[in-house]
This record gives sequence, structure tokens and C-alpha cells, in this order.
Amino acid sequence: MERNIQVNWEVVTREARRRRKARGMTQLRLAALAKVSRSTVVRFELSSGDIQLSSALRILSVLDMVERKQEGTLLLRREARTLGGPIAVMFAPDGGAVGAMEPKRFASLDDLALFLEGLKIDSAAQRLAFADLERTESATIPNIRLTMTELHELWPMQFPGMSPAKSGPS
Repeated sequence: MERNIQVNWEVVTREARRRRKARGMTQLRLAALAKVSRSTVVRFELSSGDIQLSSALRILSVLDMVERKQEGTLLLRREARTLGGPIAVMFAPDGGAVGAMEPKRFASLDDLALFLEGLKIDSAAQRLAFADLERTESATIPNIRLTMTELHELWPMQFPGMSPAKSGPS
């Protein structure tokens, strides 16, 4: 698959260098955290010489310039013991919850289905979850991968301020 992607590398490396310095981080410390050599960090910051894409992404990741996905499980629970009662949906990160899980409430299965479709949950997983909800009033949908931006938008109290920092100079 061919993609036409253009990156203004000078802007990227300038912002990376700015973030490193703003954090009081040496090139040696950045190299250690990114698991690359110091010479790789130097070549990256000066845009001189070639470095592997994986090395650049590790450097950018340490500096919070790469959007990461959080894996976890959606927990669904019917809040009222009556058929058709509201349904709470929570996201449980695989590494453990950051704090108390925040419920996102849906008045109906139709509303919940639209939400799950927006998250690109396939119809088979939805059917299984809905069947579990009817039978036991709770369900799980494992192996969900959401960006930190998505998590912050959907569950802002549970994931406060976790949207990625702006990539341009500030």
C-alpha cells in the first residue's frame, strides 16, 4: 500500500528539541529513555544523516509527540434492574485503572449500538455483549484500543488532560 505522506521534518525536530530542553533533559537522558544511542538523538535533532523510523518514533514518543493507543476492556452494566433501564459503559485499561472508572450512560440499546459502532466495535462483539446484558445485566468487550485523545473525549474525568500536546511550537 503506497501513501503520499509529507512531513516537515525541520518543524518536528525543532519542536522535539524544544520539548527536551523545556524538560531539562539531556540528549543522553533522552537517548536512554528512547533506547537509542546519543549519536542517533544528535542526528535526529540536527536533521543530519539517516536514522531509522523506529528510532525517530521512540524519540518522539518519549517527548509525547506520538499518539499512543491504550488497550483495555469495555465494561457494560445495566443500572436499573428493569428491562430497558439505562446502561453504563466504562473503560478499564489493561494496565489497571488510573482512578475511579467513569460511567458513560446510555438510555437504550440503540444509543449504545451507535456508540459502539463509532468505536468500530464489530457487530458480532456487539451481539454477544447485548445477549450478556439481557441475561446477566453486565457484559465485557475485550481488546479495545483507543487513543488517549478518544479516552479524554469520552471519559474526561477518568482521563483528564491526557490528550496529546500540540505538535506545533507554543
